[in-house]
Amino acid sequence: MPETGSSTYVCVITGASRGIGRATAEELTRRGATVVTLGRDASRSTIACDLASFASIRAAAAEITYRWPRIQLLVNNAGVQHLRRHETVDGIEATLAVNHLAPFLLTHLLMPSLRAAAPARVVTVSSSLARWGRIDFEDLERIRHYNGTRAYLQSKLANIMFTMSLAERLGGSGVSAVCVYPGLVVTDLMRERWWWRALWLRPLWRAIFLSPNDAAAAVASAAAAPAPAEPACYTLGGGYVSVPPAARDAAARQRLWTLSEHLIGVDF
Repeated sequence: MPETGSSTYVCVITGASRGIGRATAEELTRRGATVVTLGRDASRSTIACDLASFASIRAAAAEITYRWPRIQLLVNNAGVQHLRRHETVDGIEATLAVNHLAPFLLTHLLMPSLRAAAPARVVTVSSSLARWGRIDFEDLERIRHYNGTRAYLQSKLANIMFTMSLAERLGGSGVSAVCVYPGLVVTDLMRERWWWRALWLRPLWRAIFLSPNDAAAAVASAAAAPAPAEPACYTLGGGYVSVPPAARDAAARQRLWTLSEHLIGVDF
């Protein structure tokens, strides 16, 4: 990876209007990178993009490709966690769409710019909680039995499986792919839960959870760290840890990749 102090180092970060994404954008800007932020709030983002809409993702990617034809770093950070089942404008369950399919599509669309800038990297923010996730191939969109926590854990496991498959496909291209576990962080990801919104509990969460700045340091480190010899996930404390056993199933990874292509309508 080139040094972030270089004026040619261009980073694209999703979900950068708040939380980990915003802190990561600020950290990489301090390191001298040109940071392109994507978010629904146009006033707080370089490019407005609704990751719950494939059309919006395609429009944002087209603008990025036109304005920055060479990208050294893509950070797939944006995420949601819904208590109740929602569908996007494309008719897809929202947690799966935003947390997994959006990074899948955006990475696909920006791959020519990443290849043009090689060495380059794709960093996808997952979670250590993914080890408790399970890909329900018979009901991937949780139509029959929706549980917000299970949907979220499935999406975080999908992030890791996507990254492993991507890394294999990119072998020898000069573009690497890694996941990062930024730790348990104080953000609005759990804002739908009453115990998170309760003002009298906020001091407790600040004492227990990490700050977005702590997480941003982990993401920035993952962007610059040497690629692991075999698939692994970067952790807050530095270095890599093995991926969850469920993510090591090559057949399951291929099945998820194929299903993702079908849902999005691309051949990645």
